[in-house]
Amino acid sequence: MTPMDTTRLLAALVETLLPGDASWPSGAVTGVQSVLAPRLVQERGEDALGKLVTALHPDAEALLSGDEAARVAAVAAWEARDGELFGWVLEAAYIAYYESPAVVLAINAHGHPYKLVPHITGYKLPRFEPEHDAPRHGRGFWVPTDAVKRVSVEVLALKDERTRNWGRKQ
Repeated sequence: MTPMDTTRLLAALVETLLPGDASWPSGAVTGVQSVLAPRLVQERGEDALGKLVTALHPDAEALLSGDEAARVAAVAAWEARDGELFGWVLEAAYIAYYESPAVVLAINAHGHPYKLVPHITGYKLPRFEPEHDAPRHGRGFWVPTDAVKRVSVEVLALKDERTRNWGRKQ
């Protein structure tokens, strides 16, 4: 299989896993395959991309076809043959998809606040109102604000660059 064939096969796989619609971009359009391939190699070794292509080879023709039913059947067949690799690729594809700025725009357009890096500013939450928000299901509990005890945070090194950036710098 040529490099171009491999590229097309990965794009077709991602397009099948994350097809998109009128208001959601597909995985292939957002470039999930371009994130997936290096993660695959990084996490599973230099030969991992070749192993994925080999695993997909029996279904390559169907995946590369324009027939959606054939593509879905091809992915289902691959899952049945190699559930472990399928599961890893599916999870990595989902993570890459939801890291895409275009997908974040789509999420926000649907009325859900979502940020690429929420740990910097957090999410706005409404004030907790015990009469409205306290658990009623009998599981767990909540601690009223005046009963919360302070803990020392000095050991967390909150001024450390790695803490402020949460791993964004390697």
